[in-house]
Amino acid sequence: MDTDCTFNCNGKVNANDWQLNRGNSFLRGEIENVVLSHKEFNYAHMQVELFGSTVPGATAIFNLKHFIKCMEMRLKILNRHETYHHLPNNMHEDKTDFYLIRITVCEFLVYIRSYLNSIKWNIDAQDSISAELENDLNELLIVIKNFLGRLRGIPDSTFHYTASTLGNKCLQPEFHMYHMHLELRWLCITLIYSQTVPWKNSCDNNPDLDIVLGTVIKDLMYIATKLFERIPLADLRQKTPYTCTCMRELWLMLQIFIDNLSTRSNAKTFWDHINTTLSEVSDVKNLELFSIWMIYHMALLYGYNNDGVYLDSGSARIKPNYDQVEKVLKNYVNKGGKDGERDDIDEELKVMIPLLRILISEWWQPRLQVIYFLWDCFHRRLDQPFLMQTSGPWTVSLEKKTPADILKQVKERIEGNFEQNKESSYGMFLRFLGSFLRRNYSTNDPKVWNQIKGRVYSKFSESKVKEFSEPGLYNFISLFLTLAVTTDTENVCSMMLKLLPSISKLPSNDSKKRSLIWKGNLAVVLLYNERRISYYTVTAACIPVVNAMSCCKDEATRSIMSSFVDVLGVILSNSESMNLDEYTFIDGWVDRYFLECPKNRAGPLINLMINVFKKCTYTKAESPGIERMLNAMWNFLAGRARQLVFDLLLVSQYYESVAELAFLFTLHAVHYPAMAKKHSHSAVSLFQHFSTSIMIKDIRITRAYLTLILEKEEEIKNLRVLINNFDTFIIQAWIKCSILNNDETHEQSVFLRKYVANMDQIKKVLTTVDELQEFQNGPRAIFFFIMMLMKKRALCQNQHDRAAFDEKFCLYFNNVHKWILGPITDESINSDLSVWIYRCIGTLIFCCSPMLYASPKNMLRDLIARTLLPHETEGPAYVISIAKQIFSLVILGLESLNVRADIYLQGLIRDLFARYLPLLITDTTGSRSCKISESLLKCFQDAKSEFLGLILEILSGNFIITFVQNTTHKICYLVMLLLRNVLKAGTAYKSCVIELIVTICTTRIVGCYVKVHEHHPHRQQTLDFINEVMCSCYYKENVLIRNKFQEALSRSVDKCLLTNPPQSTFEFIRVLGSISPTLARGLLPKIESYVYDAKIKGKTNIASLRHSLEKLRNSLGLVRNPDKIE
Repeated sequence: MDTDCTFNCNGKVNANDWQLNRGNSFLRGEIENVVLSHKEFNYAHMQVELFGSTVPGATAIFNLKHFIKCMEMRLKILNRHETYHHLPNNMHEDKTDFYLIRITVCEFLVYIRSYLNSIKWNIDAQDSISAELENDLNELLIVIKNFLGRLRGIPDSTFHYTASTLGNKCLQPEFHMYHMHLELRWLCITLIYSQTVPWKNSCDNNPDLDIVLGTVIKDLMYIATKLFERIPLADLRQKTPYTCTCMRELWLMLQIFIDNLSTRSNAKTFWDHINTTLSEVSDVKNLELFSIWMIYHMALLYGYNNDGVYLDSGSARIKPNYDQVEKVLKNYVNKGGKDGERDDIDEELKVMIPLLRILISEWWQPRLQVIYFLWDCFHRRLDQPFLMQTSGPWTVSLEKKTPADILKQVKERIEGNFEQNKESSYGMFLRFLGSFLRRNYSTNDPKVWNQIKGRVYSKFSESKVKEFSEPGLYNFISLFLTLAVTTDTENVCSMMLKLLPSISKLPSNDSKKRSLIWKGNLAVVLLYNERRISYYTVTAACIPVVNAMSCCKDEATRSIMSSFVDVLGVILSNSESMNLDEYTFIDGWVDRYFLECPKNRAGPLINLMINVFKKCTYTKAESPGIERMLNAMWNFLAGRARQLVFDLLLVSQYYESVAELAFLFTLHAVHYPAMAKKHSHSAVSLFQHFSTSIMIKDIRITRAYLTLILEKEEEIKNLRVLINNFDTFIIQAWIKCSILNNDETHEQSVFLRKYVANMDQIKKVLTTVDELQEFQNGPRAIFFFIMMLMKKRALCQNQHDRAAFDEKFCLYFNNVHKWILGPITDESINSDLSVWIYRCIGTLIFCCSPMLYASPKNMLRDLIARTLLPHETEGPAYVISIAKQIFSLVILGLESLNVRADIYLQGLIRDLFARYLPLLITDTTGSRSCKISESLLKCFQDAKSEFLGLILEILSGNFIITFVQNTTHKICYLVMLLLRNVLKAGTAYKSCVIELIVTICTTRIVGCYVKVHEHHPHRQQTLDFINEVMCSCYYKENVLIRNKFQEALSRSVDKCLLTNPPQSTFEFIRVLGSISPTLARGLLPKIESYVYDAKIKGKTNIASLRHSLEKLRNSLGLVRNPDKIE
C-alpha cells in the first residue's frame, strides 16, 4: 500500500509549464484512491508503521487516541515555525527532520482512510466498530482543524517564499510547515469523505463535507489574496494564484474531486464553491480584478484530464463560469468602469481583457454579455487621449502612419502578432472583439453580429463623431476597421464612411484630423481591395473629395493626395480584370494632380498608369471593366499626357515613363481609333505631337517614343497609311534628337540612326555603301549627314535642280530655329550639350546656307536671328557667350550666298560683327595690344578674296566712321585692333588680305584721323596701322601693294582737303613724314596744288596756307619751289 501522500515541490509555478510532478500525489493515483475507493486492502494479516512503531493493521485503528496524540505532538513542532526565524547557526544544531514529521502524519491519516475504505463493503465490520471509531475520528478531525485554523496567523511573507526547487530536501522549517497545511487540507477532506460513505451510504446531503470543502477553498483563496496584493498590475498576467506547484496540484485535485462528487450527487460544483468564496472576499483592494484573475486560473486547470495530462482548451472537463464573470464585470462597470472614474482603470483592463479573451474565445462557449460589459467601459471614453497606445511596435505618430499601417495594425492586433503587454487596454479590447467575431460571425446565423452591431452603432452619430479629437477619431476608425475585418465588410465600411465627416467640410487649419479621417477612408479602400469588393460605393464618397483636394496647394492637402495615390497604386496593381469598378478612381483629379504635385510624386503615378494601360491593352480576356478603365484613361489622362512633355522638371527625371505612356496611347489609338476619336484624339495627332512638337522640353522623350513606335512593324504600316510624309517626320525627329542630345552611343540613338539609314530618302543622300557605313557607325552622324547634303547639292547641274533639292531636303530642318535652343538655359550655357548644339548650328549654317536661305520661309534668317542675334522677343541674350565659338562658321557659311547683291545679307554681316567683335577681341589696356579669338581670325584666313573684300567694305564703311561730334563709332577701335593684328601676323595670311586691307580701309582710316582731335586714340591707331603696313613683308616685297597703298593715301588726302580744314591734312602729312618721308613727299604735290588753286580762286586764307605749306616743307627737309607757289 502506498501511504505517502506528501507533495514534492518544484518551486514557483511557471505559467507556461503544465507538467505535473510525477512524485506527487495526483500522478500516483490519489484521486482514484479517494473517488474510486473499493476493497483494496485486507489488514487482517498486514503490519503498518505508525509514528515509528510497527503495529498490526487490523487492530491499530482501535488505538487511535494514542496515535492522535503522537500526531498532535508533531504538528506542534511545526507550529513553532509559523514565523520565519533566520538563525543559520541554530539550524545546524536543530536535528529535527521536518519532512519525516510530514511523512508520519500523512502515513497515519492515509492508513485511517484506507482502513475505512477497506471495510466500506463489510456491513458487519462497520457495525462492530462504528461506535468507538466515530468518537476517535471526530477527535482526530478536531486536531486537524485546529492545526489548519492557524493558517491565517502565518505571516504573509511565508506564502511568497515557501516554494523551493529542492522539493522535500529543503531544510527550511517554514517550507515543511506550509506544505503540511496543504497536505492536511486534502487529507481532511478525504477522511470526511471516507468517513461519510460507510455509515451514511450517500453523500447527497453531507453538510460536514460541504463545510470542509468550502473552508479549504476559502483558505486557499485567502493565500491567493495575499499573493495578489503583492503583485504589480503590470505583472499580474504572468503571475498565478499559486505559491508553488503543490498548491496548483491541490487546486486541481479539489476541482476534479468536487466536480466528480457533483456529477454523482446533487452536491455543489467546483464553480459553485469558487463563486461563493469570491462573493465573501472583502479585504482585497481590487476585488473585481482579483475575481477575474482567480476564475481565469481556475478555468485553466480544466485543461487537465483525469489522468493529469494537460490538453489545454481541448479537454473534455471544461465548464464555463459565465454567471460569476458577468456578475463581476457588472460590479466593475457600476463601480466606475463605465464612466472611467477608477484610478487605474486602464491598467486594470489591460489585465482583465486578455484573460477574458482567452476564456471566452478559446475555452468557453461564446456569450455576448462579456463583450457588452467591456464595451461599456470604453464607448464613453473614446475621446480620451490615455486610450491611445503609447508603447509597442505601433507607437509611430499618427502623422506618419499610412492607411496600410492602420489596417495592418488592426489585423495584426486580432492575430496577436506582437507583444500584447505593450498594447493599450483599448487595443486589447479590439483584439478581444475581433477574435470573438472571427470565431462566431456567420452569414448563415447573423444573430451574434446583429446584436453587437446594434450595441456599437447605437453609440455613434455624425455629430458625435465630428466632435471627436484626433485620438477619438483614431479609436473610432480602429473599432470600425476591426468590425469590418471580421464581419460584414460592406455594411461596416458604409456606416463608417457615413459617420466620418467629409474632410472638405472641416476647417483647413485642422490638418491632423483631416489627414486621419482621410487615412480611415483609404484604409476602407485597401480592405475592399483585399476582399475583392466593388469600389463603386467607396469612390462615390471619396472621389469628389479627391477632385476638390487636387486643386489645393498647401502641404497638408498634398500629403492627403500623396496618400491617396499610394493607395491607388496598391489597388490598380492588384487588379487584373478591372471588374471591381476600378475605373471610378480615374477622374478629373488626375489632370490637376500632375499640374500641382511635387515632381517626385508624378513619376510613380505615371508608371502606375502605364502598368494599368498595359494590363488593359495586353489582356486577351474580354471584360467590361477593362473597357471602362480605358475610356476613363482616355477621358482624364490622354490630354494631360500631351502636356507632360512641356514640364522640364518632370520629364528630365521620368522621360522614359512619359514616352512609354505616350506610346501606349498612340498604339491604342491605332488599334481602336473610334475610342480615341470619342475623346478628341487620334493616332496621327498623337504621333505628330510626341515626335515633332517644338515644345517638348526633353528630346529624350521623342527619342524613347520613336524607339518604341518604330519597333512595332504592323503599327508603322498603319501609321504610314494615315500620315502623309511619314518618313519625313521620322527624319525630322531624328535630326532633332541628334542635335538636342549628344549621347550618340545610347542604344536608342543607335537604333534610330540605323532605322533612318535604311529609309529611301536617306539613301538618296548617302548613295554609297561607304557613306552608309560611315553614317551608321562613325562618330557625329549628324555632322556627316549635313556635310553630305552640302556635297549632294553641289552636284546639282543647274538652278532648277538646286531649287528642287532645296525644297525637298529643307523640310528636314523645318522650324529648326524654334526648337534648337530648347535645352539651353542660363545655367547650362557652358555645358557640353550647349557646345554640341552650337556646333550643330555652325555646321548647318556653314554647309547648308544656300538651301536654308532659299526656302520660302528663309530659315537661315530665322535661325541666325534666334541663335546668334537674339533680341528679347526672339531668343535669350545669354547665348551669344557660346555663339561666338561658331562665328567663323557662320560668316564663312554666308560666303556661299550672293551677299554683294543682297542688302539684307550685308546688314546681317554688319550686325554679326557689331555684336561679336566686343566678345572676340580683348583689348589689353595700356599696352596697345589685344587678344583676338581664332574664330574671328579664321574668317580672314579662309574667306575668298572677293568675300573678304566685301567684309572689309562692310567693316570700314560701317564702323571706321565719325559722327557729328567728330567721335568715331564704338566698334571702330576694335576694327582697328583687328586690322593691325592681321597686318602684324605677316605670312599667316595671304598677300591678297593685306592688299584688300590697304585698298579698302586706308581712305576711311585717314578720313577719321583728320576729323578727330589730336588726343583721340584713333590717331595713334592710324599711325600704328601705317607702320604695320609698311613693316609687312608683303608690302616690302610687292611693289603693287606699295603702289596701291600710295594711291590710297593720295585719295585720302584729296578727300580730306575737300571735306576738312587743310591744317588737319597738313598735320597728317607732317606726322606721316616722321614715319615715312618718302610717302609724305609723295603726297606733297597734292598740298602744293591745293594752295595754288586757293591762290587762283582768291581765297582769303592764302597767306595762312602758304605759311603752313612752308612749315610742312621744312619738316620734310625740302626747299621752297617759288614757281609752283607763285
